[in-house]
Amino acid sequence: MAGADSNTEDRLGDYAWNLGMAFQLVDDVLDFTAREQTLGKPVGGDLREGKITLPLIYALERATADERRLVEIILEERSYERVPFPQIRALIEKYNGFGRIRDRAQAFTDKARQLIGEFPESPYQRALYAVTELVTDRDH
Repeated sequence: MAGADSNTEDRLGDYAWNLGMAFQLVDDVLDFTAREQTLGKPVGGDLREGKITLPLIYALERATADERRLVEIILEERSYERVPFPQIRALIEKYNGFGRIRDRAQAFTDKARQLIGEFPESPYQRALYAVTELVTDRDH
């Protein structure tokens, strides 16, 4: 960006923001769906730490009172002892929380691609475009 005009800086900033949003959404899904060996950290850690991420929020919008209580137990106890992690993952799957997040992440990725596609073709532009392909297709 050295020497770039403010319009170029703004467009690159928009690209980075959209790519960052896609990355975070995929990260939120992976916290529930990845294998610990691949992810490099325990799955389900966000909820155990008291963080309610968007896949779970989407599920809670449609969940019954009893299903919401399961999440409350985990938040209160900060563990999966009484409510097993697979039960929460199944809850999110039941209400399509993962699918909705993947769709949103793809929309942000598509926007980042569109923005970087507006730049003149160059090795830098191609590299930034290639990065978008890594975000939504990653497993860690």
